[in-house]
Amino acid sequence: MHNLTPAASLPVPDPPEHWEMPCAEAESRGFYRGIYEIFPRAPRREEDVPAMARAALGECCRVTSFRQFFLVPGAVRSTGVAEQKVISPDSVLALGTSAVALWTATPDPGVKVLIPLSRLAAVEDATVLLYSRLRLVSFEETLTVRYNTLARPGLRPALLDLRERLCGAPQPLPLEEPAAAHLPLKWRRLLRWPVARFRDDTPVAYRFTVEPPTDDEDTHRSQLLVLSPYELVYLRDPREVSHTYGEDLFTVPRHRISRVKVRDRYLEVVSNSARLCLDMAPTLRQVAAEWLASSASP
Repeated sequence: MHNLTPAASLPVPDPPEHWEMPCAEAESRGFYRGIYEIFPRAPRREEDVPAMARAALGECCRVTSFRQFFLVPGAVRSTGVAEQKVISPDSVLALGTSAVALWTATPDPGVKVLIPLSRLAAVEDATVLLYSRLRLVSFEETLTVRYNTLARPGLRPALLDLRERLCGAPQPLPLEEPAAAHLPLKWRRLLRWPVARFRDDTPVAYRFTVEPPTDDEDTHRSQLLVLSPYELVYLRDPREVSHTYGEDLFTVPRHRISRVKVRDRYLEVVSNSARLCLDMAPTLRQVAAEWLASSASP
């Protein structure tokens, strides 16, 4: 089961990946480097990608352009569990034509995660302030990359290309009146941008809601559910912090969805055999289930 909840918002526990290394406090104090050296970025030329990574990822992912790479310099990060910290090594993410993969330079140079596109079930790209986390989810495993939000524009083109490659033939939209809810500026912008639809003229159905404050906080949380001919898209304000600077994005290719079920606290979506649990407002859970049932191909 994959819980696609807003997990990028600190201080939620963010456990170490199997390729990350334990970090003592003395090591973390000596890990500082210049701003450019720690800033994730898209390569400007092929030579910016380490030769070993280029060779390994190019072969296993069928990379056709250096723009399908994303460079993530090493960093020390907290796992959110007590004082535990880990070293995340220099990495290269490949969003290739046939697969996605992550190569790291240490402790042993090589590809640490490889997921064929045919096995991908969903994409999560969650941000809060300067912290972002990308998760590419399959039934067998999940490829996770943490990066600075300022690097998002450099990653976005390759990520949109990946989402388009995951989509199958267009499927029908539900036959109903357009949503009448007034969208605040933030959500109007996200609905218009390729975040929710690949092209400006792509038709979509959408619903918007604002969750009331809970007993533990006084912040209203907004959620936007979008159904395009190609994807189920769900966006929401960050959940685990006291502000709403950022958004959590979840996309599921429609042609890979085999089951949708409304649960007590989440929407269960089975995509490509992976069971996904979307933490969603009750009204949106019901709407999503009805949409996908009514628009299913005969």
